[in-house]
Amino acid sequence: MKWKEEIELKIMEKASQESPAAKIKICGDALRNTISRMPTEGIDVVSWFVSVEKLFEQLSVPAELQSILIRPYFSERAKLLMSKCDPSHATSYESIKNILLQELHLSPSVYLDKFNALVRDKDETFGQFSTRLTSLFELYFDSRKVDHSYDKLVDLMIYDKIKASLSPSLARHALSLKALIKICGWVD
Repeated sequence: MKWKEEIELKIMEKASQESPAAKIKICGDALRNTISRMPTEGIDVVSWFVSVEKLFEQLSVPAELQSILIRPYFSERAKLLMSKCDPSHATSYESIKNILLQELHLSPSVYLDKFNALVRDKDETFGQFSTRLTSLFELYFDSRKVDHSYDKLVDLMIYDKIKASLSPSLARHALSLKALIKICGWVD
């Protein structure tokens, strides 16, 4: 009779470990000792998301739990921004990341400007500096939808060079035309 009770106990333990709450606890415990709080500086949030994604990958955190597990590490501003948005839009990690980056006004042009202006801090290793540069570079290309395409990369580099050579008044005019085209729905 004792072996039957042991089998039932093992079955119950296995079932409880597979419940969503148990998975959240296990993954949450693993993250608690490795993840840092979200920084308050807008551009540092980019590097924070990159490190969080690497942790999720290393710890094999299921995608359906990522949006739940990340919330305790938000800055106060991020918590406030998330409380104001529609809960149905904040169900996945990717949508939360996109909402926060958009609300922090981190646009493609901001990424490019920050990338070009980035300098190594005195107390920063070259590896850390490289990681910050890579994060901004990848976010810029992702935001411009380059998608690892050489042709799109070349087009983007040419576009950026032409845009940088425009006079301020011509740049404002081109920007207003681009905004008008987007508003009218001519380009998505």
